[in-house]
Amino acid sequence: MTDYASRFSRVLVLSCLLAGAIQSALAGGRDASATVVLYNRNDPDSPGLAQYYANRRGIPSNQVVGLDCSPAEEIQRADYERTIAGPLREIFQKRGWWTIGRTASGRQAVTASKINFVAIMRGTPLKIAADPAIPPQTSIPGLPALVTARNDASVDSELTTLGMFLQSPAGIVPNPYFRRFTRIRDDPVGPGFLLTARLDGPTPFIVRAMIDDSISAEKDGLCGWSYVDARGITSGGYAEGDQWMSNLVTSMRAQGLPVIFDKLPPTFPAGYPMTDAAVYFGWYAGAADGPFADTSFQFRTGAVAVHIHSSSAATLRSTTANWCGPLLARGAAATLGNVYEPYLSLTANLDVFQDRLMSGFTLAESAWMSQRALSWMGVVVGDPLYRPYASWRTVVAGVPPNSWQMYRRIILGASGSGVQAADALRQASRQSGESMFIEALGTLQAGAGNWADALKSFEDALSLAKSPAVRVRLDLESIQALLALGRKPDATRLALAAAAGLPPGPQRDLFSPFASVPLPPPSIEPIGLTGPVPEAAGSPADTGEVAPPAPPAPSTPEPTPLPPPPLPQLRP
Repeated sequence: MTDYASRFSRVLVLSCLLAGAIQSALAGGRDASATVVLYNRNDPDSPGLAQYYANRRGIPSNQVVGLDCSPAEEIQRADYERTIAGPLREIFQKRGWWTIGRTASGRQAVTASKINFVAIMRGTPLKIAADPAIPPQTSIPGLPALVTARNDASVDSELTTLGMFLQSPAGIVPNPYFRRFTRIRDDPVGPGFLLTARLDGPTPFIVRAMIDDSISAEKDGLCGWSYVDARGITSGGYAEGDQWMSNLVTSMRAQGLPVIFDKLPPTFPAGYPMTDAAVYFGWYAGAADGPFADTSFQFRTGAVAVHIHSSSAATLRSTTANWCGPLLARGAAATLGNVYEPYLSLTANLDVFQDRLMSGFTLAESAWMSQRALSWMGVVVGDPLYRPYASWRTVVAGVPPNSWQMYRRIILGASGSGVQAADALRQASRQSGESMFIEALGTLQAGAGNWADALKSFEDALSLAKSPAVRVRLDLESIQALLALGRKPDATRLALAAAAGLPPGPQRDLFSPFASVPLPPPSIEPIGLTGPVPEAAGSPADTGEVAPPAPPAPSTPEPTPLPPPPLPQLRP
């Protein structure tokens, strides 16, 4: 009887796993059938990349569309309408992807659509320059003039509104998908709404690697350390950005991702031992700096890496300029950016973005759920169908979990509390001989203010660490714990601190000796667009604790935000 029950249990488990795998495969198939791939006939690499992506994702060949447009990254508004938007509207109707009807007021509208996703290939224009001849927008009351006067935008954000048949030729549009928690094909946001993402980068080789790495990570799982770089801002117009960082750290830790969280004003410095990087979120430097300036730095396969900056995606063709191109050149498979000044509240809300990724949504869904505005400056770079955490929902029978997967199981087994999982993490560290489990425990204890426990964890991890880079990081973490406890580091660590030139005091910046340039003043302005945006039904709350950070650097400006007009909801 016991043997029969055991067999039945194994069959039941295998059946559930198989059902999960089938469900995931079906979801991928439906997404592929609802995807259009755009390429530029006038770029030598664009057609081949489009076909390569379509083949890898199983997208029907009649959904690969060539455009006759400029190969330049920046175009004029008239060129966008003539060579991109106009031809695409015609193609969508001729090929039966859209059903066109009329609203109650008689306005033309898309009443049904077979397409949800648009993959934009390298070689297609990236951004639309400002046109002074277009008058300021007046359709949304209460917006500040510095928003209503803008008509520059990313091509990708403009294309999300392609089926909305807007009466105004340009200008900000409230995003009906913002903070939603539903697959796009199941959400009544309006059939004319499209989710765009761009497969673009410094070279065609990098773009192919992004495609391959995304598909590989879906199968094997996006595993590794998550590095989050806040700035220690707790008040003023820029506190919103740091709140996103704190929220996403809380969310990631509860979901079983090991996180290293820096709340000091400078960015991660050059020389910082950033190992096994699978996720990176940070702000605020004008161009890739710190570890990312090192051409030998390499992310783990399928990594998601985002740095908030006004011009992070001003170009995607450079391995050194701005942020998006360099991050992709270092092996990231997905990133978000801005082609022109977006203003802080109108950049991607990174806590929403990461939460939706971890909930199993695609890159395109997660990214546009995190954006308040359309027809604006944001761009999503990566495979729109990429689901970096898809493997969380499918388990291959007979294949033992790797260390990162085991860490997640331990955390989830403790209801998302790493501190409650302390004994299990120590045991996993002893059994595996790996320092990751207990270093991650130390970061959780430090985040909770349990500095004595954190110090013990870092020292235990140091006894197991084999990598010189990891040992340096553990030394830095141990020094930080000792200082928080008001204790003097031992001679070895004092020597390390002296060699690094660390200043005295418990609030000292441990990373400042590595920094090569001072923190630049932000150009993203906080404009106070903080109107109420209710959570969709079933959405997890985006909350998180904010540990007391170091005071902001003197160079950090704190301008008075403009009056806070809400962005109204665009009802379907």
